[in-house]
Amino acid sequence: MYLHPVRLKVRPSKRVRLARALDTLGILDRLLSMRTKLVARSLMVLTYHRIADASAVGELDADVRETDARGLAEQIKVVKQHGAFVSLHDVRRFLRGGPLPANAVMLAFDDGYRDCHDVALPVLTRAGATATFFVPTAFPDAGRMFWWDRIALLLRRCQKRTLVITYPRTILLDLGRDPAAAKRFLLDLVKRTPGLDLARFFDELSRAVDVTLDPAEERSIAARTIMSFREVRALADAGMSVASHSHEHRVIATMTPEEALTDLGRSRRVLSDVLEEDVRTVAYPVGHQVQGPFLRVARDAGFDLGFTNATGFCMRDRADPLNVPRIAMGPEFEGPLFKALMIARP
Repeated sequence: MYLHPVRLKVRPSKRVRLARALDTLGILDRLLSMRTKLVARSLMVLTYHRIADASAVGELDADVRETDARGLAEQIKVVKQHGAFVSLHDVRRFLRGGPLPANAVMLAFDDGYRDCHDVALPVLTRAGATATFFVPTAFPDAGRMFWWDRIALLLRRCQKRTLVITYPRTILLDLGRDPAAAKRFLLDLVKRTPGLDLARFFDELSRAVDVTLDPAEERSIAARTIMSFREVRALADAGMSVASHSHEHRVIATMTPEEALTDLGRSRRVLSDVLEEDVRTVAYPVGHQVQGPFLRVARDAGFDLGFTNATGFCMRDRADPLNVPRIAMGPEFEGPLFKALMIARP
């Protein structure tokens, strides 16, 4: 999961207003049509997490919702009119020197939210589009919430204005003044703290916020929001690609190389068994690039294709197959700005 660009509720920016004006005049569509005549030099990989109505997110982390079914359908329509969807097979061929269609787009859905099966899959199927779903294998059928959703829920239910947390170090948070900043701080803490004991961290956070999450309620929330392995398999049966998003969804760089190898290897084995095929593709949690010993870990775990969320386009002449960049989607890309994004590619 890519956590998270800050999305503020402000008036439309200049670039949004400009995109709307150009779209009204038909200029964006003409520019997109012109692009189809150019030789494809780049691959655009778009990353989503939740496709849902805003009301469906409830107490969980709203920042992982990019759009709803209507918005996704509109974006798919633009790609179909002016470009083409590509699969993991197409991406591998491109990285080995093969061709791509003009304005090639790969759709990626991280984390394995149930929205992927219940909302995104019907939209994709109706449009005849293909996509790849990256699943952290510790969560389907496990009755466990994602750690970022657990943080969001605990903070939302907290009645305190000030929090004092003593693990992994002593931290004072002013929840009353800026709850969004407090949430971002705690998310960042999990993402960046090497060797963090996540169970101990949540025990400490629950104590600090004075909120206890009942295991039965957590199982109920997980069942409503996270795909089961039956639903994961249904994605593959519908012609979609399914690949690894690690096992525990921990940032690889916060682990030792040995821990990372165990986590990635377990994820690959679990998915290969569920799908009855050899899974050799991974998207790294939080989208960080893998470097140094962790690049070797990804190879040793059996992966030959890896995706980051390093924002940008994949240029074949300088592509690293284990660090393919992607673009994190969000509500700001609805409408004309999505067309502008398609035009802006190199």
